[in-house]
Amino acid sequence: MLRKFLTLLAAFPLALGGLSAANATAPLQITFESDDTSGFINLDFDDAGAGHQLSSVTSGIAGNSGNVLKVVRGVASWAGTTVLKDGTKALVTSEAKYVTANVYAPAAGKKLLMKLEKMTDVTQSVEAYATEVTVIGWHVYTFDFAVERTGTEAFSTNKTYNMASVFFDFTIGSNPSTAGLTYYLDDVTFASATGGSGGGGGGNTITASPTLLSYEAGDTIGALGAAEAGPTHPTGVFGGGTATIVTDTVGLGAAGNKVLQLTKAGQPWTGYNAVVEADGTKRITNAAFPKVTFKYFSPKASSPVAVQLFVGDSMDVQMIQNANLGRNSMSFDFSTAGNWSASKVYTKLVVFPDFQIPTSTPALSYYFDEIAFNGAVTTGLPAKPSIKVAPVISAKSVKIGSTIASSAGTWLGSGKVSFKYTWYRCSVAAKTVGNAAPAKSAKCTVVASQKTSKYKLSNSDRGKYIRALITATNNLGSATLLTKSTGKVG
Repeated sequence: MLRKFLTLLAAFPLALGGLSAANATAPLQITFESDDTSGFINLDFDDAGAGHQLSSVTSGIAGNSGNVLKVVRGVASWAGTTVLKDGTKALVTSEAKYVTANVYAPAAGKKLLMKLEKMTDVTQSVEAYATEVTVIGWHVYTFDFAVERTGTEAFSTNKTYNMASVFFDFTIGSNPSTAGLTYYLDDVTFASATGGSGGGGGGNTITASPTLLSYEAGDTIGALGAAEAGPTHPTGVFGGGTATIVTDTVGLGAAGNKVLQLTKAGQPWTGYNAVVEADGTKRITNAAFPKVTFKYFSPKASSPVAVQLFVGDSMDVQMIQNANLGRNSMSFDFSTAGNWSASKVYTKLVVFPDFQIPTSTPALSYYFDEIAFNGAVTTGLPAKPSIKVAPVISAKSVKIGSTIASSAGTWLGSGKVSFKYTWYRCSVAAKTVGNAAPAKSAKCTVVASQKTSKYKLSNSDRGKYIRALITATNNLGSATLLTKSTGKVG
């Protein structure tokens, strides 16, 4: 039971400023334990015969420390098991239209379905697939009733849902490949129903903290991207491309920054599953934060970048923008997309570089950094140094033996900026600054061995004019500025 209590706390965090730990009401949860007060049942339905669906409460199952519901899949397409019938409870409400369940699946890539009905009027019902297909073993799945199964009734606030049934590997034909295989069910949690005898909304909603994929050490979601996507590892690259986390050489961040390098060596639709929700308790967009932003390097000009949001297995909304050659700040505001909805729980974020364009030979690499959503912030692109306030030479006098000094000036630019000083003695005075070494017409020579910001005038400077060239450098490049000259050295 300790495991189940911790699972419940993790799945339903208390909203800041809302319910406190002292007065929060826990959502209704079926645990199948001896102290389970949910009122669960296990009523199987299927065609008559030897292959009938069969369920029973059992324990001692690997990967689970308590009781679970064991379900042997029946042969009918619609074989299922009713797990709750309670006329005093509203299992989903408009405030929280989802249910989670911990399921052990014996096969990957199968659909799970939950149907909610009114006990006394089964015409009042809503059906939803889990927001992801099965993976082998234990996994927490979410049934989002804001997205009803195609061809079935939508959720309605005017209808009552107090009966829940689960369908394992819901198919349209009889004798599915999983007929006779064993599934296990545990911790069925109804987000808006409370554990008390009176129904009602518990006020919990699907939430998510700001999320930033930085690809630095400690970024567990970003680290998943450096792999091929598959049934047991849904985050990653698909379509034949490859990805790895590398040190930034394209200037998306400061020195030592890490980025995701995606080499498009496969299909035109090679893409990157950046976020695949495993537990269904988070959102990728909502009314307050409809944007997905990131930094991006393209080796091509006018290259289309697509971002798609999925609900379960279905792509629901897509936006496309063209990237410039080189570094880009990408921002996709889904509130401007026609079919986007703030109330939908999007479960997958997919990004496509050079979308639907045939791969190049040799294959080109694209770079991602700081993919941000749910209020996280993508920082601005780094910039090489640029001058804001020009450097000047200061001196009490310009007589032989005096020391003069040049300021560095004020520079814009990212990260650490270093400065180099080059001193010149010139035959021609200059009253304006420049951005390069002195022109030949100024008749200047470099003062050997003088490389600091200070310079002591010598006999060689008599009758000359002194200037300094300041070179500012960061990890993205360098820029120079040449000071005005001093007066004639006497």
